[in-house]
Amino acid sequence: MPDVQKFPTWNAAQSAEALQAVYLWAVQNTEAQIGWYKRNTGSKRRGSQIIRAGAIFFAALGALCPLLDAAGFMPALATLFGKSWSGNHALAQWGYVFFAVAAAIVGFDRYFGLSTCWMRFIVTQMALEKTLKEFQYDWLILQAQQAEHTVTLLQKARDFTSQTESLVKQETDAWVLEFQNNLAQLEKVLKAEAEQRKSGSIKITVTNAADFERVSIRLNDTPRKELVGTTEGLLEAVPPGQHEVTVIGKKGTKEYKAARVVDVQPNTATAVELTIKI
Repeated sequence: MPDVQKFPTWNAAQSAEALQAVYLWAVQNTEAQIGWYKRNTGSKRRGSQIIRAGAIFFAALGALCPLLDAAGFMPALATLFGKSWSGNHALAQWGYVFFAVAAAIVGFDRYFGLSTCWMRFIVTQMALEKTLKEFQYDWLILQAQQAEHTVTLLQKARDFTSQTESLVKQETDAWVLEFQNNLAQLEKVLKAEAEQRKSGSIKITVTNAADFERVSIRLNDTPRKELVGTTEGLLEAVPPGQHEVTVIGKKGTKEYKAARVVDVQPNTATAVELTIKI
């Protein structure tokens, strides 16, 4: 906190001067406190705004990635530059990363309290300014008690200033409440999105796997697993949504296929049974 001059000593022989010194010390002390809050509010405000903007940006990216992937954005972009795209559904999986980053940013702010500290500083600064003005008016009123009209005018000005400060404080309180509700809503949305986007798994059973020399499993045309001495295979870390599961059985030089579209739910194992026709 700011440093101010030592509290003045009382001199009964010069009571008027001593009283004025006490008044000046009290005013300077409060002004120093207000100045401290003003100087330190800026850094908290900038930090909070950067963190919240970052959280919203990464959350928006996380929501956008599956939509772009479903629309074939990356293959179209690769074709535009004369390239081929083989990263099946890779863009959708980046959505999980962006949501995780957004949640981490919100958690960082909650732990270090940049946003709450910013709001607390603003409210405290305004309360100090209001208290200082009321004190200054009270002091003048006490000094002018011998002049009736002067006291009335000063009291009126004091009441007006107090009313103005109260209105400003009400607006600030409403802003703080709205800001807190927005933060809570953002955290709620991020949590819901994270739950909805948890990876699932697919348990695949190939009923006649023993009839082939080798059986490989593809997910959206990407090789994922081979069945060796078993009829079942588990594909883990599969993003929620519809995916094409293809099983390929090899017999000599020939390959036989069976495929099915599977709807994977978040944090759920989906079972699918396939039979490869020869």
